[in-house]
Amino acid sequence: MMIMSEEQAASVSSKHIVNSDEIRRILIEPRNMPMSTRKDIAMRLISSLFGNDGSVKLPDDAVNAVIGSKEWARMKDIAGKNDLNPRLIIRTVLKALLDSFDGGNVQDGMRAASDRISSLIRTMDILSSLSPVSGFNYSIRDVYSELIVHTGAYENLMERNDDLERMAEIMRFMESELIAEGKDVKHNGRKVLIIIDASKSMYGEPEIIAKSLALALTKQMMRNGKETEVLFFPSDLPALAPSDGRDMIALISHRSVSETSFTDALHMLMRRMKRGSLKDTDVILASKGAGVLNDPGFTRDWETFKISNRMNVIAAVTGGSDACALTELSDGVMIFSDDMIRSKGKEFARLVSELTR
Repeated sequence: MMIMSEEQAASVSSKHIVNSDEIRRILIEPRNMPMSTRKDIAMRLISSLFGNDGSVKLPDDAVNAVIGSKEWARMKDIAGKNDLNPRLIIRTVLKALLDSFDGGNVQDGMRAASDRISSLIRTMDILSSLSPVSGFNYSIRDVYSELIVHTGAYENLMERNDDLERMAEIMRFMESELIAEGKDVKHNGRKVLIIIDASKSMYGEPEIIAKSLALALTKQMMRNGKETEVLFFPSDLPALAPSDGRDMIALISHRSVSETSFTDALHMLMRRMKRGSLKDTDVILASKGAGVLNDPGFTRDWETFKISNRMNVIAAVTGGSDACALTELSDGVMIFSDDMIRSKGKEFARLVSELTR
């Protein structure tokens, strides 16, 4: 996380924060109090957040109760850890406080606001740990800034915090394999394309493992500049580069809900692949493996396309134990079941070796 210096904190423009879109939308909600009073309250909170409690005086006991609460003291500490946090805090606490003026309870509102801030910060921390780019990079930071404004998108991610933490755990297991094996990544001039089955059968653990694998692979491939993209099938979502913050969020947010048959989905995938540039590409085809392919014509077409583009296809079975139809389409099969991951198997290290030999 990026730490703000005292000088940076002091230089933050309170007028800029109060005029931010997400703050302004709260201030213009219909209320029983005048707009000028609402803005005064917002300015008081902002001033206090940056240590200037005496800069704005308001007589209202409710505002004083907020600023004197233990929850507010904790939020002031949080505000100094990342320069996006103050906007999260002001937006959340201001709404709770204004709601309390319209008939709520200030103490209850502050407790609810404090819990909400904890969830928001938790989401931000998890996303940082999932990012293939180490540290609080600017690409991810821009995404956070957008998420703060678009509260619905942030709330959708917050609802999936347990899934996100599971992804972070799986990535740690995978990376521990590389440490144990002492593997190093070498650039062999080939691209990497990770294709993830988006059918309904992938919902839950298979989908989580597939996304974790995509992020962990991207992180390893980036070390030596290998280009890595992710494609969902069937899906209209364009190919994603998980090293980019917006694409990473799109990858995490995508839901596996397609009712399309496995065979039809593969035909759609083939058409998309033929429109792209896949020369000298290593393809990871991630699926639970539950599918039947009774289409010899497609299998021949796939093999011809694969050979003409010098593609190497590896089936990554996520959340299952049998590649099923994927065996017909791939040059090798690797199993990424929950048991294999938890037992710190060698599949991820073996996959990285295959992609960098």
